[in-house]
Amino acid sequence: MNKVLNLIKERRSIRKFQSTPVDDEKIKAVLSAGQWAPSFLNMQPWKFIVVRDEAAKKSIAEVLKLPLAATEYRGTKGFDFIPQVPVIIVTCVSPKKDQVHYAEDGAIATQNMALAAESLGLGSCWIGVLNHSYIEDEIKKILEVPDDFRIISLLPIGVPGEHITKTREELEDLVFHEKFGGR
Repeated sequence: MNKVLNLIKERRSIRKFQSTPVDDEKIKAVLSAGQWAPSFLNMQPWKFIVVRDEAAKKSIAEVLKLPLAATEYRGTKGFDFIPQVPVIIVTCVSPKKDQVHYAEDGAIATQNMALAAESLGLGSCWIGVLNHSYIEDEIKKILEVPDDFRIISLLPIGVPGEHITKTREELEDLVFHEKFGGR
């Protein structure tokens, strides 16, 4: 099978990481994957924050425990793993630079970085922040993100401490031809 397609199929959200530090060169490679993501009219509205500071990670974990995040969302057991993860990459975007597609552009950059992490033997777990206004605002304060930027996602990265297998719905159940519902 094609390496890229295999990588996409193998990537899983990891919530348990080894305490092993992540090499700076690997983080740089992951960030480069975000840098090279496609964006509307090549505006590249993103900035990335690499968070390794223990106090910042602990503060972020506390914010994520707030009402929306504290519930067991779709089977996850919260965000208790955040303080132990070696690195978090925070994707911020500028709605001023791209008023129309900043969210999609930041999402594509985050996906590129998650796939790059997987290709380097690292695990990641996409945590969406955009549109959870109180959580986003609190994380912006912790990381001193300017008011004119939005946070799209947090991407904890590290050496996986677990192996997860998942299945997907059958492709035939997801694809229509010519119109919605068309077989």
